[in-house]
Amino acid sequence: MLFDINQGLSYQVAELKLKNSPAVVSIMSRRCTRRLGTRMWRRGANLEGDAANFVESEQIVEINGFKFSLLQVRGSIPLLWEQIVDLSYKPRLKINKHEETPKVVQRHFHDLCQRYGEIMAVDLTDQHGDEGALSKAYATEMEKLPDVRYVSFDFHQVCGTTNFDNLGVLYEQIGDEFEKQGYFLVDADENILEEQKGVIRSNCIDCLDRTNVTQVC
Repeated sequence: MLFDINQGLSYQVAELKLKNSPAVVSIMSRRCTRRLGTRMWRRGANLEGDAANFVESEQIVEINGFKFSLLQVRGSIPLLWEQIVDLSYKPRLKINKHEETPKVVQRHFHDLCQRYGEIMAVDLTDQHGDEGALSKAYATEMEKLPDVRYVSFDFHQVCGTTNFDNLGVLYEQIGDEFEKQGYFLVDADENILEEQKGVIRSNCIDCLDRTNVTQVC
C-alpha cells in the first residue's frame, strides 16, 4: 500500500491466548503527511482533497502460523472548515462555503477508492449544535457520491461517555458491508488466502476518542 508517511509509526503489541492457542495482536497506526498540523489548528481538507489528521490503522493477529490483517482509516471531515481557536473549552466550528467543496469531497474519496477499494464513511459527530451543522453539510455532499455509503451515528447520543456496548447499534447497521470488505490473510508459507476489498473511513471532530473506541471495540 502506497502511503505518504513522515510522521513516524505508532505500534503496540500484546500476547494472549485465543481458544487456548497463543496469539500475538499488533496495532499499527501510520499518519499521512499531506495535511499536517496540530489539533484544532488544522481541520478539514485542502483543495486537493487531503484531510487533516488522516491515519491508517492496521490490526494484525498472528495465530497457528496464520496472519490476519485488517485496515481502517480515519480523518477529519473532508470539507473546507476550521475551528476558531480561543480560550473556550470547545471553540466554535466554521464551515467555509466554497464553490470547490463538492470537488474537494470527490477528490478525497476518489483517492481512497483508488487506494483501498470500496469505502464506507462512518460519521460519529453529534447531530446538534456546530457539530450537527458540520455533519449535515457532510451528509449533503455525500449524497452526491453514490458509490460511497455514508452512515451517520451520533456516538455521544447513543453511547454517552461509558455505554460502549451500545456500539452494537452501529455494528448492526454496517455489519453486512463490513464483512463483505473482508480482511487480509496469509498462511505460514506466505500464501495469500484472503484479501481485503475495502475499508471503513471513520471520523468524529478530533478523530481521536470516539474514533478510537469505534475502531477497536
